[in-house]
Amino acid sequence: MNIAEMAKEANVVLSVHASHLYRMVDFIETTQEVKLCTYQKATASKTNSLIYLNARDPREFIEGMIDQHKFVLQALNKVYILINDREIIRGIADFAKVDTEDISHHILKMMKQLRTNNNSTPVKVKLEAFPAKTQRQLVNKVCSLLNRNSIPENELDITPTDETHTISIIQLDDDKNKGGKKRKRNDDDQEKAYLIGSSFCKDTTSPIYPSESNDICRAFNKLDEAFDRYGLNAKSLPSLDDMIQIAKQQNSGPCIGIDCGSAPGGWTKYLLEKTHCDELYAIDPGKMDTSVTSSDNVHHLQMTAQNAIPNLRVILTRREAKVAIWVSDMCVQEVGKQVDIFMLAVKEQLIKSGTAFVLTIKCNVGHARERFDEMTNAEAARLIEQVDDRREDNNRMRQIGRNDQFVASFSYFDM
Repeated sequence: MNIAEMAKEANVVLSVHASHLYRMVDFIETTQEVKLCTYQKATASKTNSLIYLNARDPREFIEGMIDQHKFVLQALNKVYILINDREIIRGIADFAKVDTEDISHHILKMMKQLRTNNNSTPVKVKLEAFPAKTQRQLVNKVCSLLNRNSIPENELDITPTDETHTISIIQLDDDKNKGGKKRKRNDDDQEKAYLIGSSFCKDTTSPIYPSESNDICRAFNKLDEAFDRYGLNAKSLPSLDDMIQIAKQQNSGPCIGIDCGSAPGGWTKYLLEKTHCDELYAIDPGKMDTSVTSSDNVHHLQMTAQNAIPNLRVILTRREAKVAIWVSDMCVQEVGKQVDIFMLAVKEQLIKSGTAFVLTIKCNVGHARERFDEMTNAEAARLIEQVDDRREDNNRMRQIGRNDQFVASFSYFDM
């Protein structure tokens, strides 16, 4: 099947930030009861990608996913719901503007059919288009067709509010552009495919607006995603938070959380608010937000992780404390640096049996996705070898996402 055929099965289309595409696809595939039809990097927009889904109840699916997994809001730009009359139509487009004549006539035809199906009661339509730059053109063109045909507003109307129906139209990339490669201006076939469909407004969702929060930075949501995803992907095992509570029960001394690369404090704040650690050590040469450091349970070691590890070993030994969780989101040039620091912490016996950990394996230097995946998979393999070296069960490690990879594990040696 080509892109158009697969997209036609979709009654929900998610417009997501391009940098979140693969993480969102992986999240949906592994955790949501919905059919993934296809997905693509949209050449019509540098910042957006599209995910095509078929849900039993689109509105219920979207609202449930957002309610249960708040981090999804950070990735979503817009949701299109196309329950009825889905078609693939063709239109001619150049790189300056879209020729909306044929498409607009098709929309007008759909509007007339909606009125017929609606027992001839007034139909007020809200048009939603991707890319967004085509929406105003389509609205203006359809309105001119309504006027040209002398259709009264009380029969058919284009309106931004009080609508009865929504018609969504989404530009598709052809199969040549499935990988998100830019089309050349001299391509011979300038014809574009569009997915178009309608819905009653009662079946659509409200606009997606991230709720207001007092989070220090977006990193807070990244760790929230790691905790959430880990629990979903390892249902047969305790969650990371469960592991922290188990560590507290098994240790007479305080249970410690360590955050490497902590500034300005997003992950430290998450651990402070969402976990049961007695104390937290935030390690970063940079400054921390005072809303975090003002807590008596947070200690900021303003130094590099390499320099902090010997100090932490002294502190833990003196206090008979145990590291319940180790998290690290350091900004490093080399992909393997995160794992190197983790290995050093293992060598210095900061990380022992029962220590949960979350690392991000990332690269701040541009690479093709295939090369990036190759490098991050190699680093994940190093962790798996280290963590599972003395176990028969090697399923205690979970990778989450495909870009900025979360790697979470239950413990270092057998418990």
